[in-house]
Amino acid sequence: MRHINLTFFLELGSSLAQLRFFAKSETAIPMLDAWPPVHDLDDKLSRMLSGDPVFLEVSNGPASNLRQTLFYLRQRHFNNANGDLDFDKDWGANTVPAWEFTLLPLDVFQNVLIAEFSNSATFCVPQRWGYHTPTLIADATVCSELTNRADFQGTARTDLREAGKCLAFHMPTASGFHSARAVEGVLHRYFQHFLGKTPPRGTMGTLLDQLDALAKKGASPLPEPKTLRTLREIKDLDRNPLAHPEATLDMLSAKALFELAGVAIMRMLVEIAPPQVVSPTP
Repeated sequence: MRHINLTFFLELGSSLAQLRFFAKSETAIPMLDAWPPVHDLDDKLSRMLSGDPVFLEVSNGPASNLRQTLFYLRQRHFNNANGDLDFDKDWGANTVPAWEFTLLPLDVFQNVLIAEFSNSATFCVPQRWGYHTPTLIADATVCSELTNRADFQGTARTDLREAGKCLAFHMPTASGFHSARAVEGVLHRYFQHFLGKTPPRGTMGTLLDQLDALAKKGASPLPEPKTLRTLREIKDLDRNPLAHPEATLDMLSAKALFELAGVAIMRMLVEIAPPQVVSPTP
């Protein structure tokens, strides 16, 4: 999956229209006017033939033919004997005959491209609540202000990013699954910080039970009760049900879990972060 800049196709259409206009002209076209659309179309055809921004299938042949014809036009009027741009010419005074633009198979390429695009797998992802759609898709950790935290890395970070992506693409159960995994990933570090041992193999509930027991002993350091309550809420209301294949989440539930996961992760990271050393004031 990749982001496609739609202005590419607006510019492509503009260059095709400009060259089509030249072909209908009754007078020759100054090189200075002809060069921009010729160069732009050649550049865009080159990119499309290499799969940028989309992979062409049936349009590959017409695109190659059009680019080859553009090459001959450039050789005749814009390039010198070495194949470089000929700046010894006066591009304002020298012209390109209008009939030469009629040799460009513009309509063939455009018609085939329209037919291919009419059946292409193109979808629009609508905005989800107040979230910025590109942000949800590219890096949802921004939504929880976790992006710049150096202590939030690895699979937990990946899972939270995937949770946001699934939310954008209307896959609420998948989003909830990744949100819960992100929380568990950080919970293992949280457990090790307070218990001083590697988390045992088991469920999220097993880890929380041991953390709760530690909190009741009044030892130091202690996990914050509000953090434990948040983690327990995620476990009871979302994590445990998601372990069963018949359970699903709707979009609002997935959104709530995604946001709650961000809060829980942030609270855990703040608690286990090493204390900052404050330099004495001179």
